[in-house]
Amino acid sequence: MLPNLQQFLSLLVCGIQLWGAVLTYWLPLRHSPHFWQRALLCLIPSIPLSTFLLWADHTPFSLFLRAGAYILFCMWMIFASHSCTQLDWSGANYCAIWGILSALTTFELWQLLVWCLAQVNIFLPLDQPSALLLQLLFFSAAYCLLRVTVAHSMPYEGSYHIGPRQQISAIILGGMFVLLFLTMQTVTNSGVSRETSIFVVVPLALCQLYCITLLYLQTELFKKAAMEKEMNSLNMLYERQRQQYQVAKRNVQIINRKCHELKVQIADLRRMAPNAALQQSLNEAEAAARQYDASTQTGSEVLDVVLTEKSMLCEAHHISINNVADGTCLHFMDPADLYALFANALDHAIELTRKLPEPEKRMIDLLVCMRQGFAVLNIISAVPDGPDPGRETCDELKIVKRIIQKYNGFLTTESNGGFFAIKAVFPVQ
Repeated sequence: MLPNLQQFLSLLVCGIQLWGAVLTYWLPLRHSPHFWQRALLCLIPSIPLSTFLLWADHTPFSLFLRAGAYILFCMWMIFASHSCTQLDWSGANYCAIWGILSALTTFELWQLLVWCLAQVNIFLPLDQPSALLLQLLFFSAAYCLLRVTVAHSMPYEGSYHIGPRQQISAIILGGMFVLLFLTMQTVTNSGVSRETSIFVVVPLALCQLYCITLLYLQTELFKKAAMEKEMNSLNMLYERQRQQYQVAKRNVQIINRKCHELKVQIADLRRMAPNAALQQSLNEAEAAARQYDASTQTGSEVLDVVLTEKSMLCEAHHISINNVADGTCLHFMDPADLYALFANALDHAIELTRKLPEPEKRMIDLLVCMRQGFAVLNIISAVPDGPDPGRETCDELKIVKRIIQKYNGFLTTESNGGFFAIKAVFPVQ
């Protein structure tokens, strides 16, 4: 095979290996639009960077030049991660560090495999296409394993939330790992005896294992702390809303009583003064009173309370709410849970719908019914164009999901054509 072609294949394989490492950590994240087009474009700079890296291996100052090459690779990975995913620059830097470490670790494992085969008199022609293909398959298998283990477990809700302390620690550990890798490569390429090489390489490999293990444990600890903090906040909000049910129930009862008294007084005035002009004013007053009267009867007192409360909120924001609700199919739910479920789901829908500039488009449809032994909840709201509406007020949806899971139900959300839908299914107990 022509030398130029062999060199190009080596560069291509090297670039794909480094690109594949960071791609492994992109896949579980929230992606930017046209993700695959962006990802493939990011593969192109890896070829000249690989050229610089391989050239640095054959210079008198190889250690310093290779360190510079990996810094350039890390900068490329940071930019590519920020471009292909919805990570901020801090998260992109963290993702790039893991990409570099994964690529170097996999390369060391490949070298170990080549060395083990050489001990049994199996020598791979590393510059031949067959060996390059085998190397590419080895890296692909390693990255697939990383994808379903480390890369899958580290993100939280499709992103990395990296603080300053975690970022500094990751940079230090990542830098130590790369320096250990460069030292190891310098020792193995210096022509020392096998015994001396093993004596030096093994402690270096153990230090690398320590760095990458510490970095992973740090990631899990910070993620666990963030989850606990969020869970505590959700618990406080959840309990506050459970307690709010009694307050809302009392307020609705007061409103209903006042509306009833007002309608009685309007009826008395209508009998006492049959004047046409006064009749029109009384009709307007009666219509206004009906807006605050809980006229919808769903068969569930809790659902009546929350629908009355949220209907008034919709009226204040000029939102039309239409409901077809059979509250009897939710009889198995605790009243406070039922109130918190619908209050959060409707608050989420109202928060999205009220942002529409045209009042005539502000609509919310609610359906609660029984189907084949399951209680079904559908809430469809008109939403403005923009980012994923399911993440704008995620606290409400998290509480909704938590309540639904408590009753062994399933929750799905869907955004399409200017509408956002919350769909839940419960087994009737």
